[in-house]
Amino acid sequence: MAKKKNELRGLFWCFFVGGCFVLMILVAIGFAMFSNRKPEVIEEKTNGGNVILKYSNNFPGLTITEAIPMSDEFGMISYVDDEYFDFSVETIMDNAPVVEYEISVFKDSVLSTIPDDSVRIYLEKEESGTYSKVFDPSPYQPISKKSALGSDKGSMVLFKIKKMKNSTDNYRLRVWLSDSSLITTGDYSVKVIISGVAKEV
Repeated sequence: MAKKKNELRGLFWCFFVGGCFVLMILVAIGFAMFSNRKPEVIEEKTNGGNVILKYSNNFPGLTITEAIPMSDEFGMISYVDDEYFDFSVETIMDNAPVVEYEISVFKDSVLSTIPDDSVRIYLEKEESGTYSKVFDPSPYQPISKKSALGSDKGSMVLFKIKKMKNSTDNYRLRVWLSDSSLITTGDYSVKVIISGVAKEV
């Protein structure tokens, strides 16, 4: 009887260890598949219908919490997570000879606790594999009325360009807290949303 119990106990442990081993393999496979998954590229047709905003995050902009003050020199090159946002603008000419588009940002006044003059906004455009500035570091300055192209009142226009053929332009938006701000530390946040509008010229 004791011998039979020992055999059953041994069989139980064999199955238990084997089951754990199989479970570990399945978890490892699942993790590998998830970690190798490419970020989803979201396409968003903007006002005017001639440009499409493309980005890989689930939100077209930046939300920075617990912002740390930094100089423009550092903010322009920082690669701290969530302090820069890459996106592209695809221009579709259709039958238009010239299409003009502009890029703007909108600061969410409800979810942002950093004053406009303490936020630094900077925009770069990719040229031949490197990013170059197209908009100098500046505080958030909302426009008082809708722009000629259609950017909303309260947004800040960063860049405008005319296109004469189908193309895709890559941009990098950077946002940080100014080192000249009276804010030094704490739970301060800012949320900005990228937008693009276009029209035939």
